[in-house]
Amino acid sequence: MLLLVEGGKDVAEPFTIGVVTVAICDDPVTIKDAPSRGKPAADATAAQPATFETVDGWLGRFGFFEYPEDGTIVGKFYWHRDPLSPPYDRLKNAGSVSVVRVRDRWVVPLRAMMIKGKDWATLNRVNDLQLDALAGGSFRDLVAGLGDITVGLYEDIVPQAGKNVAAGLGMSVPAGHIAPLMCMIAVTRPLALVKKLSASS
Repeated sequence: MLLLVEGGKDVAEPFTIGVVTVAICDDPVTIKDAPSRGKPAADATAAQPATFETVDGWLGRFGFFEYPEDGTIVGKFYWHRDPLSPPYDRLKNAGSVSVVRVRDRWVVPLRAMMIKGKDWATLNRVNDLQLDALAGGSFRDLVAGLGDITVGLYEDIVPQAGKNVAAGLGMSVPAGHIAPLMCMIAVTRPLALVKKLSASS
């Protein structure tokens, strides 16, 4: 199960990054969905999902879902308040992230919703400068303020990484430590859409 515990106390305090407010809740949510393309739908539970809300009225819910039968963890937006308007409509079918377990840590690739080669935003690799521009300061300091994190070249954190993610940045947290991951999602998904991140920026 995903846990957000520090000294036996819940540390899921709401936080705001730019125009996005994130509230991590303690009520588990279960969905039935495919863990990846080509796999059958299965029950998956996120122990501590989060609600993301922007000042212009978008509201979405995101969870890191554990698929026990498949042995995988996938972070995804699983609900949006209607009407789902641009630019947030891109998050209905995009914006998910796979979690890799490396010893006692969870590792995710750092990608952001970016306009690159298409007329609409898709997830793409980002560098430190782009992350800092989105965060409005040091991205690494921002996520580190919410817990123990490591940011580096993905293949240095996950030696067996595939070529699609190996050369990009990755971030690791202690297994089940949700707050830094939700902060990363806020910066690289809704905030990136609001700021219209593009490959030329």
